[in-house]
Amino acid sequence: MISDYPKLRLEKASLLYKSTQVLKDISLELTPGESLAIIGESGSGKTSLAKLISQSAYPTSGEVENSFRTVFVSQQDHFSEIAGLASTYYSKRYEFHDYENPMTVPGFLQQLFKRLGNEQRSVAELELLDTFKVRYLLDRNLMQLSNGERKRLQLIAAILEEPELLIMDQPFTGLDLAARVQLSELLRQLNKEGLSLVIICGKREIPDFIDRVVLLKDGQIALEGNPQQISASNQRNPMINSAIAVDAILGQEPEYFETIISMKDVNVQMRGNPILIDINWEVKQGECWALLGHNGAGKSTLLSMVTADNPQGYTNDLILFDRKRGSGESIWDIKSRIGYLSPELHLYFMRGKGVLSSVPGISTDAKPYSTLSCLDVIISGYLDEIGTVSPSTPHQRAVAYSWLEMVRLTKLENTLFLDASLGEQRVILLLRALIKAPALLILDEPCQGMDADQIDYFKGLLDHICSSKHITMVYVSHQADEIPECVQKVLVLEKGKVIENGPRKKV
Repeated sequence: MISDYPKLRLEKASLLYKSTQVLKDISLELTPGESLAIIGESGSGKTSLAKLISQSAYPTSGEVENSFRTVFVSQQDHFSEIAGLASTYYSKRYEFHDYENPMTVPGFLQQLFKRLGNEQRSVAELELLDTFKVRYLLDRNLMQLSNGERKRLQLIAAILEEPELLIMDQPFTGLDLAARVQLSELLRQLNKEGLSLVIICGKREIPDFIDRVVLLKDGQIALEGNPQQISASNQRNPMINSAIAVDAILGQEPEYFETIISMKDVNVQMRGNPILIDINWEVKQGECWALLGHNGAGKSTLLSMVTADNPQGYTNDLILFDRKRGSGESIWDIKSRIGYLSPELHLYFMRGKGVLSSVPGISTDAKPYSTLSCLDVIISGYLDEIGTVSPSTPHQRAVAYSWLEMVRLTKLENTLFLDASLGEQRVILLLRALIKAPALLILDEPCQGMDADQIDYFKGLLDHICSSKHITMVYVSHQADEIPECVQKVLVLEKGKVIENGPRKKV
């Protein structure tokens, strides 16, 4: 029998961070078997509240009591550090050599079994691999995993800890539709069996079995009720139309090329495993494409060929910006024409000392990641620096500040990137991709962590930029409602092969 006595209680809990009020007077309770969703705008304090609940952070004032055995699944994983690759450069995941021995998925799970005191358990007999449909990952290493695959492995590891309370920060981000349904059903079943749940998610992602929803605003509980009551409330706060402002910031139109991308029978393997198989794809100037496919379909690897991060681009029939790959162009020639954002790139801004332009062996006087402000991160887009920023010009800082003004985030100008909320960080990285008005925008799951208003705003912004400036775009998303209207062509991958290539209306 499940007790009604609360095992989690917050009483007027407040949290200050660097003299900033992050949470104020939070009072709530959770009983065994109860489920709670926490929603709110980016920067409203959702992750900070989850940290208080999990007791990975402690209140400045007030009380937090938690007698649950608790596991907190953060939005960002730490697999790169676990694999011993915390200081490697961004393109390293595509460049493993025979003499290297990166940590495998079975090796990671075996380490987890050992830590949990169940060293004799067989990885091959782990049923959760079938539940999440990732048994095929047993022949992969951690650094080869796509964003969605990493998320599912993260959740498997959490469930193996056998928590009484499972806290998940944005668990559905990065998962394809089928995986989201599977996860929701699994959580429903676990909750039915008595597991208490706290889920941080968007208003549109609240599972239908959730008992209670808390809406945060400016670090305080603005609304509390069941999902139906919260859905009925209208908390929309649309951002302003910035078409005129963005035209002034972007300036002149990008450099013209007839063919942005051309692939003919492109094949990519990693450690003998085929990742891309006979890919044929052509992108002309001004076209906007959606790149779709299930987790592990090969989307990230395909993009790595375009961004010059994958050395197998030299061994394939690949044309980028009207030049055949390997005909004398440098990596910088390619990257200088691309504005890029991905979940993996986000991870590289969150760890290590940062690297200059993704290239090993370069020494630099640039500021490392731990001292980068949000303005610095936007400026780093000029030179394609990842986790660092070289000394900037007054003009570059003025343009970066104009972008912050346009999205109403000037408060973050001098805030350390690491101290911004994950949703705010994703907005900052999107501005980084836009700052040099690139010929090609590659946006891989750009809306992860953003609230609904931010998503709608940036969809409109991208529609305007791509139509008025003739910028070419490749957009990756598992959520159909996040894809901008300007996207009129679709490439769909399945198990490394193209299964659809044509107009959006027909796919």
